[in-house]
Parts: sequence; structure tokens; C-alpha cells
Amino acid sequence: MNLFHSNSFFIGCNYWASHAGMYMWRNWDAETVRKDLETLSRYGMTVLRVFPLWPDFQPIRRLYGGGGCRQGIGNDRLFSSAEERRGGVDPVMLERFRFLCDTADACGLKLIVGLLTGWMSGRLFVPPAFEERNVLSDPEALKWEIRFVRRFVREFRDHPAICAWDLGNECNCMAGVSGPDEAWGWLNAISSAIRLEDLSHPVVSGMHSISTNSRDNWNLYDQGELLDVLTTHPYPLFTPECDREPFNTIRNELHSSGESLLYQGISGKPCFPEEAGSLGPMICSDERAAASLRCSLFSCWANHLHGFLWWCAFDQMHLPFAPYDWTAVERELGLFHETRESKETARVMQEFALFLKDFPYPLPERKIDAVCLVPRTKKSFPEAFGAYLLAKQAGFELRFSGAEEELPESNFYLLPSVSDLTWLSRHAWLSLLEKVKEGAVVMVSLHGSGMLSPFREVFGVQVDARWREANRISFHLKDAPGREMTAAPDYCSRLIAERAEVLAADSDGMPVMTCATCGKGRAVLLNLPLELLAMTEPSGCFYGKNRNPFHLLYRKGAEIAGVRHNVFCPEPGVGVTEHPLDPNHILAVLINYDPEPVECRLSLTGKLERVWRGTFINDSLRIGANDCAILLLATDV
Repeated sequence: MNLFHSNSFFIGCNYWASHAGMYMWRNWDAETVRKDLETLSRYGMTVLRVFPLWPDFQPIRRLYGGGGCRQGIGNDRLFSSAEERRGGVDPVMLERFRFLCDTADACGLKLIVGLLTGWMSGRLFVPPAFEERNVLSDPEALKWEIRFVRRFVREFRDHPAICAWDLGNECNCMAGVSGPDEAWGWLNAISSAIRLEDLSHPVVSGMHSISTNSRDNWNLYDQGELLDVLTTHPYPLFTPECDREPFNTIRNELHSSGESLLYQGISGKPCFPEEAGSLGPMICSDERAAASLRCSLFSCWANHLHGFLWWCAFDQMHLPFAPYDWTAVERELGLFHETRESKETARVMQEFALFLKDFPYPLPERKIDAVCLVPRTKKSFPEAFGAYLLAKQAGFELRFSGAEEELPESNFYLLPSVSDLTWLSRHAWLSLLEKVKEGAVVMVSLHGSGMLSPFREVFGVQVDARWREANRISFHLKDAPGREMTAAPDYCSRLIAERAEVLAADSDGMPVMTCATCGKGRAVLLNLPLELLAMTEPSGCFYGKNRNPFHLLYRKGAEIAGVRHNVFCPEPGVGVTEHPLDPNHILAVLINYDPEPVECRLSLTGKLERVWRGTFINDSLRIGANDCAILLLATDV
């Protein structure tokens, strides 16, 4: 079964053996591997990502004759066939990997195999023959990579434990490339080599930090063209504008699902969090890590992302070699201690696995309310993720799409923090306006030198002056005077409302949010880069008692667009997704992203038939801290 084309949801982790970490193949201990996998299976894991360390499996080096004359590439092993000699793959290592596969199958575990594992945890691992070469561009290195991949895939393609081929761990870190064409060439060569030997298993990216900018070396458009499944490695410490609040709060808990949905929307291919974690006890306690994990699991499940893998299975405190000797952050990342003693995160995984087993329904796709457009011409993660977070707080669901691609059908389109002269082409803007004139709503927020043309005719406002000058403003929606907001944009923008209605203005009366008719639809303008400010403002809008209620502007936009739900929760810390179960029933998943229990008074359309995990009394739902509740509603009453 293809894990990425079903309603099932897998959980698991990245695996190195508990006794030896990434030296597990050269320091082989079959009994340790068996016990490790039995432990992981017992705690509810269903999928492991595993790594044949490249120089251990293809231990080739340069051979020289008299006077230093180069004699080619090989090794000192005697091979039983020409195929083994040509591939340079160690048959002993293949047998060890087969033991891993057989044991995984016996334990009910599926394996995603990171084929070219040449980069791991901050250290480069390549065969001695290529230690001084660029393994992403050198033609000789690429020839041997293809040989290795084809030999390995051919050996294991029929094994029942294999569920996907991963290019390798973060291969974009192995070396530099001269540009996106060279990156495309490497992606095409390795993915094609896999498919030459096996068309039955999907090819998975295995990479991190892929760009929304089509001009960048490793971008989502090329990955979507060449691969079957994309991956995220969402660590807040390494991601722009993500490490700003305690770990078990909404920004961090939605990182996995938000970034994966962005990759999925732009590439057009399934995406899942392939490795995620807290980065150890110097970032947060085990209790906070477990609380955040619980929210992330439920969020990825609710967003139909197919699975979630933690980094990694076991701690590596006891290992004296690099990279564990180099880098403190790599030593305490496991669900388990090196002794196999479980941490709170492992117990959360086990609890979630039991929930999935007992839950009586496969969860259908969520209801989508809006499309967030992302430009091809810039790195847009902060703006896009800011839009996702604000929509979640405002109570509606969005999907992402490339701004220059064919427009998905929707009644509500978002352009977050339009910020330069080429954000949207004339053709794409006019195509979007056709949708608006036919009845859709577009909501645009402006930043810096962002420009759209035509503008005045669409939004019903005239730009009096815009210039770069840091300033601080306070404002509120006219129909919510008690909910003051503050912001510090880095430019001034003075507008004159002509035919637009002013929905919010600052203390000087300058329009902050306007709405104008545009054909049969409406054009909503936010005169500040709301999504970027939400991500970067020190005062914040995602955590703390005095958080800015920026989400009210998004909620107003959704109201104008006619977004309606069967379940409305006013709490910005509680996210709601709705899933049509049949013509007469829906499931609603409500996740409390705050580290305190919450009681929220819900507005329901329909009859509540059942509640899982939460407590519902007198129209109020109680959800535990960093936890979830699921409602079953009959909608035909």
C-alpha cells in the first residue's frame, strides 16, 4: 500500500541503532537492532526512516600504481560477480541491511530508506574516493552514485518492509551547486536511477529548507516536477521567525503542518514532516517537548499529511566520535535514552497510536475556505506561515498555491505581505481579478515597495504617499473598538479612501483595512504587512496575555468572503478543522495550542452526537493543555 495515497496516518522516527548511532553498520550488533525495533514497534511506531551510510556500503577509494599513476577506483574486497564489482557495494553490508528489513517486517514496521546518506548531523560521510570532490556536480562521483543507487534498489525493491526510497539525508547539504539547473540535473539523475529499478515505490525528497523562489538552487517547483513526495525538517531553531516563543505554543506546534502544507501546495505533491523534534533539553523540558508533539501529531493528522517522524529513536550521549563529539545538540534527541528507557515523547507517540487504532472513522480531507497565493520570485516562508497562523487563529482553513500557477477554485484568495515590484505578474493578477469580478473576495496586505497594477480601480483607494520610515501605529476594527492593536511597520503609507469602506483606521484616521466592490466580488486591502508583522513583532500575537488580536482582521476578511462553519470557536488558541464524513455528518477536530486547559463556548450548527477526548457541558467544550477534542455532528437537523 502506498502510504501517501490513503486515509491512513503513520507515525515513527528516524533510526540509528542505540549502541552505535551512525556507526551501526561497521560496529554491527544484530541483537541490539532486534531489541531496538521491538521497542519501537511496542510504542506504536509504524514507519522508520533508515540510512545505509554511504561510505560503509560503497567503500570505494582511488587506486594508484607505480609513480603515483592512477589506476581507477575500487577497493580491496573480492566480489563474487561483475555486478558487485561494478557497483562497488559491500555484500556484507547488504546482508546486514537485509537483517534490518527482515526484523522490521517481523515487527510490523515499514522502512523509508535514505539511499545516499552522505550528510548526517553536521558531518559529511562520502566514500574515500570522493572526499575531495563535489559529489553533486562531479561526473565521476555521479556515475558511482547512480551505480550504488541502482544496485541497492535492485537488491531490496521486492522486500515487504520497504515502503519508499528517500534520495538521502538532506543531500542538498553535501556540496554546493552552481545554480538551479545543476541541482535539477542531480535530482533527475538520482530519481531516474531509482525508477529504472523500481516503479512500485515512491521517490521521497529527504531534503530540508527548500525554497519557494523558483530561481533558488533547491526549489519547490523542481522538486515537485521530479519527485513523488516532498519532506520538511521543521526545527524552529533553524527556521526564520520560528524560535520566538516557548516550544509548546501555537507557532512551534503548527510549524510541522504549516510548512508541509506550503511545500505541498507549491509543488503539487504530497508532503510530510520527515524529521522533527525539540533539539533537546537545552531548548525545552521533556514535558514541553511531549506537549508540543501531541499538538503536532493531531495537527498533521487533521491536515491529512499522511504521517509524522520524530528525530530520532535513541539518544547518542555515549558515542565518542564526530559529529556527536563536535556538536552538543546532536546527543539528546531521542524518543528513548540509549538504554531504551522511554521519554515522555515516546509515551505521547504510544498514546497517539492507541488513539488512531481506536478511533472509529478514517478522517476525511478538511474543508478548505481560502487559497493563499505565494510568489515564484522570492523566499516567502515567513509571510506564508504567518498567513497560515492567522487563519488558524481566525477560525478558517487555507491551502497554498503558486501565484503564477492555474488558480484553484475558491471564494476567498489571500495575497500576504506583497513586497516587491515583481511579486505577481500582470497575467496572474488579471486572472485573479477575473475571479473577483465573478464573485470571489481577494484580501491583499501591502509591504514596502510592493506594487500591483491596476490598484486604485480595484481597491477604491488612492495612494497619497508611501515612503520608507519606521513608525508605530495603533488601530482597531470599527466594529470592535475595545480590541486595540499596535504595529511597527518599516514604512509609511498614506491612503485616501474614495469608494472603499474603511473598516479599520489608525489613531490619525489613516485607513488600515478597507473593502471595495469589484464586479460581483470584493477587494479587501490591509495597509500594512500583517503576516510579516505577526511573525516578527516583539509584542507578538501568538503567545502571552497581551497578544495583539491581529487575527480579527483575518476573521473580518473571512466574514466578508462568506466563510461559514458548523463549529465556531472564538478562542484564537484553538484551531478547528471540519471534515465532511457523509452528506449528513461532519467530524470537527479542535486542537488547543496553548499550554493551559481551555473552556470555550462553541456555536454549533447541527446536533452534537459524540465527543472524543474533550468534555462538553452546556455549550462549552473543555480541552486539556496542548490537547485535542473531536466532535461528531449531525448536520441534517
